This record gives sequence, C-alpha cells and structure tokens, in this order.
Amino acid sequence: MRDYYEILGVKRSATAEEIKKAYRKLAVKYHPDKNPGDKTAEEKFKEASNAYSVLSDPEKRKVYDTHGHAGVHGMGFEGFTNMDDIFANLNLNDIFGRAAYGGFGDAFGDVFGQHRQTTRNFRGRDLRINLAIPFVDAVLGAQKEVSVQGKGINLKIPPGIKDGQTLRVRGHGETINAGISGDLLVKISVQPHPTLTRDGLDLVTDVKVPMTTAALGGTVRVQTLTENVEFKIPPGAQPGQQLRLRGQGVVDPSGRSGDLRVRIVVEIPKSLSRKQKDLLKQLAKTL
Repeated sequence: MRDYYEILGVKRSATAEEIKKAYRKLAVKYHPDKNPGDKTAEEKFKEASNAYSVLSDPEKRKVYDTHGHAGVHGMGFEGFTNMDDIFANLNLNDIFGRAAYGGFGDAFGDVFGQHRQTTRNFRGRDLRINLAIPFVDAVLGAQKEVSVQGKGINLKIPPGIKDGQTLRVRGHGETINAGISGDLLVKISVQPHPTLTRDGLDLVTDVKVPMTTAALGGTVRVQTLTENVEFKIPPGAQPGQQLRLRGQGVVDPSGRSGDLRVRIVVEIPKSLSRKQKDLLKQLAKTL
C-alpha cells in the first residue's frame, strides 16, 4: 500500500491547505466524470480520496504518522470501496466549489454537482450507538454482537482500542429505498479495571509491599491482564518506584507492545508491639 503523502505528492510537513490543494488537483484530473470508463483513473481517484480522507483529519493523520496504515485501520478506516462511498463521505463542496473548475468550464462543475446531489439523495443516514466494553477486551480485542434496528451485527473490536474511539461499520446504517446504506458508527466506552489503568501502551498497577520486603527484597503476587504472577522486588525499593514487566502492556495495530508498570506502595504498620518498637529503635541507631 502506497504512502499517503506520496500519493498526494506533498511533504510530511504539509499544511492542511497544501493537502487540500494537492487532492483537488488530483481529483479534478482523475474524476470519473472526466474519465468515463477509465478504470485506471477511477483507481487513482479512489487512492487520492483515501489519502485525503486520512491526512485531512488531524486525529487520523497523527495516528497515520505514528503507526502507518495499520494505525488508521485500527481506528476503523479501511478505505473507500466505490465512487458513491467517496461522494457520500467527502465534503467535495468544501474541497472544490465552482471556482475550482475554472480550467474545465462551468459544465464540468455542474456534472460534479449533479453526481454529488444524485448520490446524496439515495444514501441513508449514518446511525450512531454507544458500546461499553470491559477493560480486558479493549486491550486484547474481542468480537461483540450489537443490535441495530432489530438486526444483530458482529462487531470486531481491534486490540488496543481507546476509550471514546469510534468504529465505523460500512453499510449498516439507514437505507432509503434501493439506495446506498449509511454506516454504523459505534462509540466505545471502556469500563475501568479493578487494579489496572492504561497509560499509552503501558498498563499500570499498584502493589502493596511490607516495609521489610521493600528494604530487604522479596517476592509478591501481581495481577497482570490475564493472570496472577510472582514478581521480584529488589532490595531497597522506594515508595512510588515503578518496576516493569516487559511486554505485558497493550499491543497496538502495528505490533508494538507496552509494558506493565508495577508501582511500589510501601505499607507502614499502624500499630507495633513493644518488641517491634524496640527492634526498630535499635535499627534506627544504626542508620
């Protein structure tokens, strides 16, 4: 799959206006109404539209810059499947406008306008639902069945999805007569975990350690995402210190894996026996 910046012929530092200008130039050149029956031009128009859809969206562009195509696929963008999909989802009025067609004459602009209007009239509305999922499913991915207007839909939750992220399911929105179906937009709400929190690709958990274990070292039990494991505490562990279990965090769509960060919480006894107090006093004299 070609790089989106390469497709539009812009630098990775290009501004939003430069990206729009580059897409407008390619879209005018390869528009299907200007190249009837030309499959090569149609594919180039689709390719440019996919690139513009990602790079014109600040959130998608940031993910693409970091993780490439796999990143935006993980956000639910798989690319446009046909021309009607493009005209229904890209705001070409904003991109072109009549003045943009100056080199081709008003008739060409009218054709674009007619194509857009005809398509829009027959495309159903997008439907939006909210879906709450367990923390573990958000990290590992899952299959969920959602019900929309009485119809069950199998939804794939990609690994590493974030709270508030929206998945797009093509063709499962509203349908008007025999026209194009809209899409289903599923906003994800991630339920909290009893012991784990998320920080980027890392997971974080607190583990309570007796002060003697913190001083001398030892082992404790730590709950990871999938199991309870034995974890070694080094001598001299400090309150708030974070130790790592490598590769036990979130795996993103590109395959990068975070860690489980174990944060030390040193337990101080609230009450001591006389013997314990004496021992601590003797220890204090040696420190």
